[in-house]
Amino acid sequence: MARLDWYIRANLKFRHLQLLVAIDELRHVSRVAAHLNVTQPAVSKTLAQIEQGIGAPLFERTPRGMEPTEHGVCLIRNARQILGCLVNARDELLDISEGRITRVSIGVLPSTAVVLVPRFVATLESEATDVAVNVREGTMSTLLPALRAGDVDIVVGLLPSRPLSPEFATELLYEDPIVVAVRRDHPLTTLPGVDWPALSGHPMVLPPASAQTRAAIDNFMAERGISVPRRHVDSVSTLTNIGVLQFTDSVGFLSWELARHFAAQGTLQILPLEIPNVRISVGLVWMADRHMGAAQRVVCRLLRETAARLPMLAAGAAPLPPATPVTPGRPTGVW
Repeated sequence: MARLDWYIRANLKFRHLQLLVAIDELRHVSRVAAHLNVTQPAVSKTLAQIEQGIGAPLFERTPRGMEPTEHGVCLIRNARQILGCLVNARDELLDISEGRITRVSIGVLPSTAVVLVPRFVATLESEATDVAVNVREGTMSTLLPALRAGDVDIVVGLLPSRPLSPEFATELLYEDPIVVAVRRDHPLTTLPGVDWPALSGHPMVLPPASAQTRAAIDNFMAERGISVPRRHVDSVSTLTNIGVLQFTDSVGFLSWELARHFAAQGTLQILPLEIPNVRISVGLVWMADRHMGAAQRVVCRLLRETAARLPMLAAGAAPLPPATPVTPGRPTGVW
């Protein structure tokens, strides 16, 4: 173990990391040599030196080319992260030296990408700040590892009921209740007094089983004698959910802000069915032990201000809007 620590600290070089990533991507020594503009023997010799230093083989030769071993997968994954951080550092240093804008990378959920992020960008542009924002969309299961690896600086995501691990710092932006929505000319919109039993027999669009709101929704419906139909879609994709609702008789369980956004466009209608105490908590997440620069602080401030101006009150749900009668017709497109 001491030898491995010594090798990584004193002998593992930048060019070694580049070589490992190139082998993983190209899988053939000849291609790697051409890509790095070195000889094939040099590639083989350097790889052998790295494997000797690590104390384990990193690749296996197979008919399909060089396949990474378990040790290789570990080292390559971290090599990519290190190289990515160095590229980001280079870009930021050039921006600072040449007086250009500073970049901040934020990870966002699909729903906040529709509701919060466009308003945030408009606020950012109105302040004429020298900050450029890179937006990466994903779920919390992909965004938190990206935050840990340094691929994103801040995450706008769901805050679970239980605190995240101590490595993450969090701040609540707003809470958003779950509502029931359908397309504008859905059969349920023509009922004089739609109630929960009316949902029986309709396909559904639901959060995935792993979502913290799913169990609450299932329990709430079970108490009213409604079971989840076989014809249902589990999805966190906003475009998928809205598209399915638009072109089918499905009933969707969406956040109020998202449903309100598409209702205002004439695509969806929110049904007057309340689901008490079932809501999502949207907040900021960042690494607790990582220094937050001036640009990141500006982004966090503007995200707070943007969230406070949403129709949903910050950290508190606004009343649900009443259902609006509509004239049956073809669904309005959103694609």
